[in-house]
Amino acid sequence: MTDVAAGVDILVVDDNPNQLATLRAVLAELGANVVCVGSGRDALRCLLTRDFAAILLDVNMPIMDGFETARLVRQRPRSEHTPIIFVTAYGDEIHEARGYSLGAVDYITTPVIPDMLRAKIAVFIELYRTSAEVRRQADSLRRRAAQLHGLTEASLAIHRASSMEALVPIVAERACGIVGARLAAARLRLDHRQYAAESCDTGSMTADVSAAFADAMERACATASPVHVAARKVARSQAAAGARTDAAGPTLDEGDDTALPAAGCLAVPLTARDGRNIGVVLVAGKVDGAFDGEDAAILLQLGQMASIAAENTLYGEEREANRLKDEFLATVSHELRTPLTAMLSWARLLQDGIGDDRERRRGLEVIERNARAQSRLIDDLLDTSRIVTGKLLIARDPVAIEPVISDAVESVRPAAAAKAIELRIDVENGGTVIGEAKRLQQILWNLLTNAVKFTPRDGRVDVVARRDGDELELRVSDTGPGISRAFLPHVFDRFRQADTSTTRAHGGLGLGLAIVRHLVDLHGGTVRAESEGEQRGATFVVRLPLAPACAAPEATAASADADVDVALDGIRVLVVEDDGDGREAIAMLLTTAGADVVAVESAQAALAAIADGVPHVLVSDIGLPLEDGYVLIQKVRQLDADHGGAVPAIALTAYTRPQDRARALAAGYQAHVSKPVDPAELLSALAAHVPRRISAPSVAGAR
Repeated sequence: MTDVAAGVDILVVDDNPNQLATLRAVLAELGANVVCVGSGRDALRCLLTRDFAAILLDVNMPIMDGFETARLVRQRPRSEHTPIIFVTAYGDEIHEARGYSLGAVDYITTPVIPDMLRAKIAVFIELYRTSAEVRRQADSLRRRAAQLHGLTEASLAIHRASSMEALVPIVAERACGIVGARLAAARLRLDHRQYAAESCDTGSMTADVSAAFADAMERACATASPVHVAARKVARSQAAAGARTDAAGPTLDEGDDTALPAAGCLAVPLTARDGRNIGVVLVAGKVDGAFDGEDAAILLQLGQMASIAAENTLYGEEREANRLKDEFLATVSHELRTPLTAMLSWARLLQDGIGDDRERRRGLEVIERNARAQSRLIDDLLDTSRIVTGKLLIARDPVAIEPVISDAVESVRPAAAAKAIELRIDVENGGTVIGEAKRLQQILWNLLTNAVKFTPRDGRVDVVARRDGDELELRVSDTGPGISRAFLPHVFDRFRQADTSTTRAHGGLGLGLAIVRHLVDLHGGTVRAESEGEQRGATFVVRLPLAPACAAPEATAASADADVDVALDGIRVLVVEDDGDGREAIAMLLTTAGADVVAVESAQAALAAIADGVPHVLVSDIGLPLEDGYVLIQKVRQLDADHGGAVPAIALTAYTRPQDRARALAAGYQAHVSKPVDPAELLSALAAHVPRRISAPSVAGAR
């Protein structure tokens, strides 16, 4: 109980010093912080500045008795739900009834039974900790919701700008607010004209600070990728002498009011439609914590929106393109807010303790389902960004098509079952194609989810795969509303939807089919849509070149949705994650699976932990403060085998591009697991990379 009660306060109110000492001694075993005061007024003063898990309150006290104190406690919103237990020698029914009428949870007469009192207080301590955790999770959801809301508002503000002089300051100001940075800078260069703006909570960015981050901005422009640099403060004397750090990060003057914390800076490029770099957006000095992958993704989206707006402002866009842009932004706002509404509502209900166990489980399922929906929305946005900038690449390996089709169909089967839609699969010797299994499954998943979404209840969706000469033909047909002849030529255009009104029956961003077309192009194939008209259904036909007969297909990974039991009993795992919430969640997941987990927040702490005891497996984030996951694995691999140099390592990161995975494996990691992490995928990766000399973890398989 001591660990559970640590950091929890209990308030004891009694005018008798001996009784205070007795109650403090009784509660000491719980490990909570017992605050003792001698009057009701002192108790109210304590409640002004802190929260308590429970209040033990004497009845008979001078000036202000326990009943009056309880009444005033209940009048304050902050303490109106704090459990109150009256502890008194007055045990008659009248006093007891009055105590309960004032909202007391118990009425105990002295002398108290120590074990009974400790048991009751322990329950309230556990309830307090659980409630605090729910509030923390709700706060985290609200922060992410605010960030997404800020992105939507920034998009609207950016596209309302009528000139470059108005646009660039908006980008800097919104970037600062969205990611919670102390300063932001935007640089834009078009047609030999340069525009610059800063947003800084100290008034304006000084020349010294601006120069300190110039390297990060230049690297973002040169690499056309986000650049995260952890800031280092150096002594004023070193800065004055012109001492510079090497490529590890910018130099700041420790005595300067504009010096930033070690959260560092994050720079993302502004890229034109033809791939040219036209500028950069930089944020520095995050107010709360350090910049992470979600900040980079949000800022990259803001940068892309700013780039598009800049070109539109200078060169102009056709009226139809502007209409589509506005409709898309409105759709983004709707599609992001809709799952957030369900998530935040259920988080509040869970926080308030409403409902029985069945309803609470349903609430958690709703939160998980909508979180996954948001993840897919953001993945579509990022894929679209990579398509626009020409950065979406695929692996080229032999892939057996039948397991890919099976996995894609199984992933949409629950959604089809919910609408009583019949799924028919007809695969006749599908064969092998050259490409990337994950992206091929994405093609089929997008087509199938589109078909299920538009097919009415009790309808049918057919998946047919046939060889046709040296090509594979995949057909996904549905009995839905069909596609009008006017819209059919535009069905694969980005942001285009047949119905964009506020009364439309189906959600979505209008990106899925555009992504399908680009992925099919990357695989050297073609895709087309067929429909005999409205209310006649639709068919999407994908043709892909077959692999040579000598090509052996790669093994297809198990579906990420499979529910797998993995036991890690006796396995020591070192987890390195700078985000506190994520670190705690991963540690809890692995501990639940039986692992002995050590969780740290930085590369330096990880090296110290390895020195204390070599783990069986290392799980590390890539984006870490000061030294990232690449530097960490480099230093680990420099150790001899007996001191951890050969420990299997898994990169757990929000950097999910194929080149990110290749870089992680080349750096020395044995596996690359993407965030948001799927528990089954992480546990399976761990089980696969435990050294053979350790008892192999058990994998029970699908439930």
